[in-house]
This record gives sequence, C-alpha cells and structure tokens, in this order.
Amino acid sequence: MNRFLSWRVLLLGAALLWGGAWLLQRVELVGGGPALAAGALPALPLLILALLAALRQRLGLDRGELLALYLMLAVGLPLAASGWAHALLPGLTTGQFFFADEKGRYFAFLKLIPGWMVPGPSGSPAVADFYEGGAGVPWAAWLAPLSGWSLLVRGFVAAALGLAGLLRQRWLEEERLRYPLAEVPLELSAAGAAYWRQPLAWAGLLVPVMIHGINGIHHYFLLPGELPLAFDLGEVLVEAPWSAMAPPTARFVFSVSPLLVGLCYLLSVEVSFSTWFFFLATRLQLLVAYFLGRSEDHGPFVGLGGQWREWPNTFPHLAAQARGGLLGVALLSLWAARHALSRACRRGLVSAGEERRALGLLAGGMVVLVGWGWAAGLSLWLSGLHCLLLLLGVLGMARLRLDGGLPATGVYFLTGNLFFFAWGSGPGAFAPAEYVALAFLGALSFSGVGAVALLQFEGQKLAEAVRARQSQLWLVLGAGLVLGLAAGYGCMLQLVYERGLFSLEQQGGARGAARLGRYFHYLYAEAGSQAAPPDGDRLGALGFGLAASVALAWLRQFFLRSPFHPLGFVYGTGLGTLIWGSALVGWAAKALVVRYGGALAYRQLRPFFYGLIGGELLMRLVWAVVAVLGEPGAGFDW
Repeated sequence: MNRFLSWRVLLLGAALLWGGAWLLQRVELVGGGPALAAGALPALPLLILALLAALRQRLGLDRGELLALYLMLAVGLPLAASGWAHALLPGLTTGQFFFADEKGRYFAFLKLIPGWMVPGPSGSPAVADFYEGGAGVPWAAWLAPLSGWSLLVRGFVAAALGLAGLLRQRWLEEERLRYPLAEVPLELSAAGAAYWRQPLAWAGLLVPVMIHGINGIHHYFLLPGELPLAFDLGEVLVEAPWSAMAPPTARFVFSVSPLLVGLCYLLSVEVSFSTWFFFLATRLQLLVAYFLGRSEDHGPFVGLGGQWREWPNTFPHLAAQARGGLLGVALLSLWAARHALSRACRRGLVSAGEERRALGLLAGGMVVLVGWGWAAGLSLWLSGLHCLLLLLGVLGMARLRLDGGLPATGVYFLTGNLFFFAWGSGPGAFAPAEYVALAFLGALSFSGVGAVALLQFEGQKLAEAVRARQSQLWLVLGAGLVLGLAAGYGCMLQLVYERGLFSLEQQGGARGAARLGRYFHYLYAEAGSQAAPPDGDRLGALGFGLAASVALAWLRQFFLRSPFHPLGFVYGTGLGTLIWGSALVGWAAKALVVRYGGALAYRQLRPFFYGLIGGELLMRLVWAVVAVLGEPGAGFDW
C-alpha cells in the first residue's frame, strides 16, 4: 500500500509552502508576473509535483506521498497569495486609511465594523504603516483580525469538507463522476519521468512554449511580434443592431488558451459543446434585448457588486441567469443524492466512523459560519440563510468542476446581492451593520478561497487512487490550510510593511490587490446608502436560469443522446466570454478524433493535450521568474 500521510510529507510540505509563499509575494505583488497558485490547475503545485515525480526513485517517495504533497500545496499556496491573503488584507486597512473623513458617506458605516475584524482604527500605526512602509509588522494589532478571519476560512472549509465526505460514496462509487481535473495529477504521479519520454507529450508542450515564449519576448523587447490568441468580434460588429451582440460589458471575443483546449479535450463532448453553444445563445439574447429597447435597462438594483460581478449589468441579466443555473445544478445534485445523504447521516448519528466525522465537520463548519456572520453584524436568520446559500454555491461549483471539468475556481456568488434582489437596498431594507457584514463576507467570493473548498472534493478521488483513509486525507488538507494561511499572512505582511502598499501599487504588481481592498467598502456604501426596490427582472432571470438547468437535466434523463448539458449552460452563460473559444476548439478536436479514429485514437492523443496543459503551466513559471528578476510591475501576465 502506498504511504500517504507521513512526517516526511508534513516537513517537506511545510518547507515548500513557506518557500512558495515567499516567491508568490515577489512574483505577484512586486513583479506583476503571472499568478502561479490560482486557477483551476494551479501551476506551481503541479510543476512541483512533476519535478518530484521525475525524481521519485532518488527521493524514495511513494505515489501516495506525492499526491499528499500536491494536495497540501494546492490548498495552501492559493491561500498564501491571490487566493486569499492578497484579497483580504488590503480590505482590512483601506477604509481606515482612505475613507475616514467624518463628512464622507463611508464614515457612518466604518464605525460599525467590529474591532476584531480590522487591525486598528483610523490613524493607527498599524493602518498607516501598511501603506507607507518602512516599519516592522505590528503583530499584536493583527492577532485578533487574523485569528477571526482564519476562523471563518476554517469553518467554511470544514463545512465543505463534511459535505464532500457525505457525498463521497454517491459521487465516486454510484454516479462515478468524471473528475477531469484530477486526471492531471494522477497521470503525473503515476508515470513520473517516463511520461515525458512520449514524443506526443513533447509536441504538445512545445505549442504553448513557443506561443507564450514569443509573446513574452515581445512584451519585454517589442520584438519579434505578438502571436495573437484572441479576436474581438466587436471590431466587426460595429453597426446596429449587430453591435448589441458585443457590448463593452459583455465582450464577444474568440480567444484560445492551450491549457483550456487541453482540458476541453478531456471533457465529455456534451459539456464542451453546450459551453460554446449557450454562450452564442447569450449573444442572441442581447440582440433580442436590443429589439425590445432594453439594452440599456439596468433595473433598480444598485451597488458596485452589480457592476463588478453582474456584467453585463443590463437586461437580460446573464450573470443572474448563470447563478440560477448554478442553484439548479446544486438542487438537482442534492435531490439525486438524497438517499445516499440520508443513509450517510443515519450511519453518522448511530455509529462512529467516517460518516460521523463528516457530519461533525459539516455541522461544526455551519455553526462557525452562522456564528461569524452574527458576530459581524448580521441577524441570526440572515446569517443562517447566507450560510445555506453559500453551501449551495459550493455544491453547484463542485459539480461544475468534478463533472464538468472547466475552470471552477471559486464561489463567485456574492450572496448579499441575492438579498438585495429580493428585498431591495438602502436605509430601511437592512440594518446598517448588516450591509457592512455582507460586504466583508464578500471576501469569500472575491478571493479564490472557494477553490480550496472545491479541491477537497477532488482530493477524494486522489486519495481513492492510493487507498488512503479519509482521516488521512482530512489531516493533509488541514495541514495545507493552516500552513498556507500562516505562510501567506507572514510573508505578505513582512513585504508590505517593509515596502508599503503605496509603493507596491505604484511601482509594483499590487494594483489588483490594492484596488480589491476598496471594494468591500464600496459595496456597503452603495447598497447601504441608495434606496432601491426589489429587482423583479433579476429575480426572473435567476428563476429562468434555474428552470433552464432543470429542464436540460430532464431532457438528458429521457433523451440520452441529447447534446445539451446543464453544466454547459452555466459555463456558457456565466463564464462564456472567457472560455467559449477554447471550448469550441477542444470540442471539435475530440469530436473529430473520436468520430474518425475511435476511442483508441482518443487515448493515444491524450499525451499531446496533456502537453498543452503542462506547457502553459511551465511558461507561467518561466515568466514568473523573469518578473522577479526584472523591473517591478513590468511582468508578463497573459
């Protein structure tokens, strides 16, 4: 039996996490280079896995230990950088530094932020030095907020982990979900160095190496010229009514990513086909909205969250449709697993074992989430409803990732927006403290911490491959979580207090982190100050998306050859602008290979598409290293 959890794994994982966290701060906050730990397939953990797998015999590592190390890094490194720390810490100081004017619209809300959530009041050294630099880290000021926010993350992850444990038998053994993204670490850990002796793997790897190599050289030296990977159809659709299909807030761009093409080759053709099909259907919806005279109809909903996560922020409200589809996927998953969940819960209540631990994790995580929201300012019923909607979002996104396979890296749900759709906003709709709490709880949506929750579902598949026990998997994930938070907080605060976020924003790569730090405050100021009635259009779009996903699932139940998949509806409607071109290319490649070469040809060509994935991840590391060595903020990040 393969070893999975060992002292060697914990010690090596801790060293790699701290070293990786130190590197990520320099790449992302200073150099402005490509993100190495974020995304559906985090580059740095996978590349470390590939290196350790190639040296596996010399290092004496088992396959189980390789997968355990990968899971520790894949959980911990995103939390140490843009997945959590970079999104959270600036937001805990921005209001007290920028918006402390007593005559400003933020001041009344700033006074309602609980003291344990932030490192200090306006004018305190902990806040000022965060932006100005040249100081040591005031750990005493940060102890309470870091502890409080870490508790929220642990509760969120524990609830998701318990949910994954209760669904394990249903999804792994009964439904046998595909887990496409788990195939990459499984393949790397099994083949080791032998994998890269395949000519097709090298051929696939050379494609993104050449593309991103040439484009990176062009970025730094303006030669030899750029190899375009995207074409904006908005440059062609310039006359009315066709221009309505490519508005600035919902761009109509055909773009291709070698990594995404490789992933789409691994998917079922129904998911990849439905992704690009339903994205093109959204263009028809925009055209219909033009003929109805509603292209500029924003509806009554207010708040920067609408503009930031609701693009296009006009009728027919495509983001609300996607969220409705996501809720539909989650509810369908719960309904399909109702008997398995009932059995698991009964076993957990009457006997000790994995089901009891999973049930305890779910219950304990929900208590933390509800209690944290209540302590932050929500009423108890609102905090409970927020928790339930958040977990439904996790369940839906997990299904997208495990059964679909395209990028589902977080839970971009902004649950507070749903409350504003249903009850309106402004004075009187909610208490002022509730606007503050909902805005700061948006950290769970704006960051990539949801990816950590989703990865735990995937970890079930990796643990099964080496016959590791559930308890071992949970300890590995827990170690990655705790060490990742500690490494991220420590490395980021040391860098920021040394250089100052002003300097890192103006002459470094921290523009995104500094900007995101303001959004929590924009959210409560907009929604809390501007009165608006409930938004019937967006609620209708939410209901339409839910009904569409249910109808597509019913269609597949009774017509097995139906090419339309509910997951593709959510992908195409919500994320289609980013992925439809790659989905079209990947779908066409797989459909042609299977049609004319059969299943054997499909399997024989898989190394080429794995090479596409590995090549793009490799080039992220290459240009990240160059970003660290080059001028601050001048990095190449495609």
